[in-house]
Amino acid sequence: MAAGGGGDELKLLSTWFSPFGSRVKLALHLKGLSYEYVEEEDLMNKSQLLLESNPVHKKVPVLFHKGKPLCESMVIVDYIEEAFADAGPSLLPSDPYERAVARFWAAFIETKLVEPWFKMLDGTRTRGEMAEGVKQMLAAVATLEGALAQCAVGRPFFGGDGVGYVDVALGGLLVWVRASEVLLGGVKFIDAARTPLLAAWADRLAALDAAKAALPDFGRAGRCGCRSGAEQLNTYAMAGGEANRGEEEELKLLGLWSSPFAIRARVALNLKGVPYEYVEDNIGNKSELLLASNPVHKKVPVLLHGGRAVCESRIILEYVDEAFPAAGPRLLPADPYRRALARFWASYVDDKLFSTWIPVYNGRTTEDRAEAARQVVAVLERLEGAFQECSGGEAFFGGDGVGLVDVALGGFLGWLRASEAMCGVRIIDPARTPLLAAWADRFGALHGVEEVIPDVHRLLEYNKMRRARHGLP
Repeated sequence: MAAGGGGDELKLLSTWFSPFGSRVKLALHLKGLSYEYVEEEDLMNKSQLLLESNPVHKKVPVLFHKGKPLCESMVIVDYIEEAFADAGPSLLPSDPYERAVARFWAAFIETKLVEPWFKMLDGTRTRGEMAEGVKQMLAAVATLEGALAQCAVGRPFFGGDGVGYVDVALGGLLVWVRASEVLLGGVKFIDAARTPLLAAWADRLAALDAAKAALPDFGRAGRCGCRSGAEQLNTYAMAGGEANRGEEEELKLLGLWSSPFAIRARVALNLKGVPYEYVEDNIGNKSELLLASNPVHKKVPVLLHGGRAVCESRIILEYVDEAFPAAGPRLLPADPYRRALARFWASYVDDKLFSTWIPVYNGRTTEDRAEAARQVVAVLERLEGAFQECSGGEAFFGGDGVGLVDVALGGFLGWLRASEAMCGVRIIDPARTPLLAAWADRFGALHGVEEVIPDVHRLLEYNKMRRARHGLP
């Protein structure tokens, strides 16, 4: 049990070696919240509790609050921050821009550090692929050294004087990153010579009482590291006010007309009724403004607000909602549990829909594209159930008004419709997903949406030229 108060019933289902479970435990301990910990003993023979509480991903961690389950570690951390705002220190800053920066770096950790790390541990990689994974991780850690300098500004943590959101996102991985150094024969990911700020940060974080209580014992991880720990991680890898002032500042959006992610940002700004300048970038010859504004990913969209850059479409959506709370409808509900649900399904759109759709876009043969389209349909069938759960019988995922999930999914509408012509498979099918089909018509007809969803014929012509340029049939 964690020390401290809380008063509400909290139960965490996880496993001792899960870095994502460690994140949640760290957040709970930092907040001083009492919780019951339930160990998921065998991820290859998952408990009924796990399967019922996370039927979508079937993975730990799952946090239960008053019997209601919450899934995905950073969604849970957001929920803890919002549901227990008066407990312990705040993990996210109050300034919307600083919140967006924190979310950006937490997302960077997921995509640039965690993904190559897990790929190295899945047991199928060649020596060359392992070496490439190490190279990617070292590059990510070097970038995080710069991020720490930017966020901390000479203070001890990413969150400044106290532990914050990025500290939790990276801190949950800390013991296993160190154990991986042993597993990989002495590779130093966090090296006092190359990354002195991160090395000192890691020591400071590990010395905190909350970290000592939440993170796995390094000796246990190290003893496991050469064999059984690696096997368990392999199993895991495979199984599982400032705001008022801001409203007066200039807004500029760098985008690309065909990008579903840029479309999201345009839809959010349009629905909010916030005036902004739209700047079309050239993906084949990226502008200096784009490269300077998003030096990490070098991708659109980028929202410039008073000259400050906000990157990554999902982060931009939350930033717009927080920076302009009085403008237009709120994209996220006030209730923390419903906010967590919205974030979960928006993440599902990114993780499952986008990844299954890419082979439709890039597949070499009609058969490849048709098979990928059938997988997209399976994802949409899951989203049909999500719509029923989230909408409560109303018109949108957000209820009677457009919300975060509507915008996250809606950015793909044009491409989903074009994909039907590209591969000859009905993707948004009224017979299979009647709720989503009706939603797509409603959402696509909204003022502020209709004008930015690309025309299907234009997308098909664009895709034809793109495939020819890349030598695809």
